Amino acid sequence: MQFTTFLAAAATLAFGAKANAVPRDGARLAQFRVFGAEGCSELNQGFYTVDASDANACKTFDGVPSPPGVKSVVLEAMNSPAADSCSFYVFTNNICTSGTTRLETSTCSDVPPPNANWASWKIICSAV
Repeated sequence: MQFTTFLAAAATLAFGAKANAVPRDGARLAQFRVFGAEGCSELNQGFYTVDASDANACKTFDGVPSPPGVKSVVLEAMNSPAADSCSFYVFTNNICTSGTTRLETSTCSDVPPPNANWASWKIICSAV
């Protein structure tokens, strides 16, 4: 009896989770991770996924605790072929105009002095 109840609950949870899943908006282009300390190893603040709907638009680091904010970023993946025409950038202001740094996959980028934090990001694609 308990086993049957457990199976029913698990099935309900599985189907309910699938029904409530947030759909992606276009192809997955990239994934990056942010840190609250320099060096991309301490104070992991989580990762962001980048979809085609994010292309060519300035985005801020929503949900990151401040302080400490974003001190370093690592671009974990650029997904081929979807992101073949794309470049990923981080900025020191929240409107994607200052302190521009282009990120390469698997390379840590610390915020340059005298800036306190990375404030925004943008993936620029010519064919999305």
